[in-house]
Amino acid sequence: MTAAHLDGGATIPRESTTDILRRIEAAHGTYATRPALAFDADGTLWEGDVGVDLFEAFLAERCARLEAEAALRREAEAFGVAAEGGAHEIASALYAAFNAERYPEDRAFAMMAWAFAGWREDELAALVDRVLEEKGHAGRIRPALLPILGWARSRGVPVYVVSASPRAVIERAVARLGVAPERIAAMTPAVHEGRLAPELGAPATYGEGKTRALERIFPELAVLAAFGDSAYDAALLRTARVPVAVSPSPKLLAVAETIPGLVLLAT
Repeated sequence: MTAAHLDGGATIPRESTTDILRRIEAAHGTYATRPALAFDADGTLWEGDVGVDLFEAFLAERCARLEAEAALRREAEAFGVAAEGGAHEIASALYAAFNAERYPEDRAFAMMAWAFAGWREDELAALVDRVLEEKGHAGRIRPALLPILGWARSRGVPVYVVSASPRAVIERAVARLGVAPERIAAMTPAVHEGRLAPELGAPATYGEGKTRALERIFPELAVLAAFGDSAYDAALLRTARVPVAVSPSPKLLAVAETIPGLVLLAT
């Protein structure tokens, strides 16, 4: 076991998959009720961000429709993002502002889900499948986590995924890992008369919203282990007996001391 050093001299233990499984196995026996594992998706279960991949394809193919225009314009005005033109131009301006850190992450991730307003769900599913194939998603899944997912299956421990990406892409991205749709919480646009609407149909799954979303689908909230890579996963990690940072961002490392028992997966 080695350690990752933080500013100020603090360290996070860096452990192998085997070491972390030992921790999980030891903690598992202490629960009176059945606990679960909770995972962030992008940057954690796999390298890269499938929500960003999907939205960049959406922009590249000029997929924004009139149904999204008014809501996109209101969003741009609310955050001082200069945008002229129609839905595509405004969505592009918002995305540029997000990348320049002038548009908050929580709002940007929600927008990336409801900007598909006017689309049918089957249309979106077809685009998702194409993007995942073109980006080689299957080859981006982190091998170090596969034994942990296998352990969960063998012990009957449910696995939940909580993501700030659009639900449509997360559902299809985790299907190959055996995670059922009812155990997923993600940014979910409302659906009106068979088409996506320019608003969320469920609360945003960002920061503390991830924990609240997990509690809605897993009311016991007995989290044996949680895995995340971003600062906005910190609240989710704090719910777990064994919190695990996976390829953590600098912002997560900056708040690592606020997550008791945090360990770093050696990937």
